[in-house]
Amino acid sequence: MKDAIQAAEHAAMHKLLPPSLFSGLLAISSDAVIAVDDEQRIIFFNEGAERIFGWAADEVGGRYLEILLPERYRAAHRGHVHGFGAAHGRARLMGERQQLSGLRRDGEEFPCEAAIQRIEVEGRNVFAAVLRDITARQRAEDTVREAVTAREDMLGIVSHDLRNPANAVKMLAKSILDDATRERLPEQITERVAMIQQAAQQMDSLIQDLLDTTRLASGRLRVDPQPMDAGVVVERSVDAMRSLADAARISLEATVPAGLPQVLADADRVSQLFSNLIGNAIKFTPPGGAVTLVVHADGDAVLFVLRDTGVGISAEDLPHVFERFYQGERGTGRTARHGAGLGLPIARGIVEAHGGHIWIDSLPGAGTTVRFYLPVAPPA
Repeated sequence: MKDAIQAAEHAAMHKLLPPSLFSGLLAISSDAVIAVDDEQRIIFFNEGAERIFGWAADEVGGRYLEILLPERYRAAHRGHVHGFGAAHGRARLMGERQQLSGLRRDGEEFPCEAAIQRIEVEGRNVFAAVLRDITARQRAEDTVREAVTAREDMLGIVSHDLRNPANAVKMLAKSILDDATRERLPEQITERVAMIQQAAQQMDSLIQDLLDTTRLASGRLRVDPQPMDAGVVVERSVDAMRSLADAARISLEATVPAGLPQVLADADRVSQLFSNLIGNAIKFTPPGGAVTLVVHADGDAVLFVLRDTGVGISAEDLPHVFERFYQGERGTGRTARHGAGLGLPIARGIVEAHGGHIWIDSLPGAGTTVRFYLPVAPPA
């Protein structure tokens, strides 16, 4: 009963509002509000339209709407309006498939977006359009697009130019170390060359991370999923990281149950994923700690759980760990702010490119657990 009374009061109030109020509200709108008759002659032109198009209302009254459109769009626009009048009775956005353009009095074209509504007044059609000048927004988008393109071009050039000397350093260091085993070079020399080789490898990894981050930002990170044995890739990844764990005096173990279904994944990208996650776990786990990887079959996916006994992540930092270049304060000394902050964002990009999901649980001083799903491969 109360709702019915309120509805009646609202209807009564609506009847009391004079038409001049609505026309006044439309007149002061910052957007252009334009109405035309069935012949597309302008019958209403608000202050917003005057500011945007540069015409006064009394100058365009009775003139055809096409005066506000670039010449090349006029014929098509007449057909669109007539077609809309025949098929639609409610408002819709115009230009859903192409950019709309308006024409100012001084001949300048500008980008815009518009919505149109057909209204029947005393048996005649009136077409009302609300148009917004998006010049400023378009310029901002163009600026951002140009900046992104310039950044990608720069990263591509720099990465290519840096990779060549980095690869040269790696190959030369390897050749010296190979010679050292035959010629018995002084241990001090071989240790230094090994450090040079490791630094070149780190540089190469950073270059790859920068390239992958750029691909993620532009939606161009590609994967080639194929049926693969999850257990095999886990064991290979753990074996590849074992020397790093041993050097840090950290236990690294994996548990893979028998009969695990195959996953649909890109082997190279998944190896990169494990390298990033295991490397991160080792990096933030003090000597004497442990990193464990456990795999479970879970319906139509396989769940991977990576746990470490490291310094953990604070509640303030945890929501930001997948952001590019973000580095929270995690520990001191060897575990403090090390790296470029790209490993976890790339890991998430790889998982999501496979249609999976990744998340992290952590408490300061209690270690970190990373969980992610990869889809099970369909039957052959």
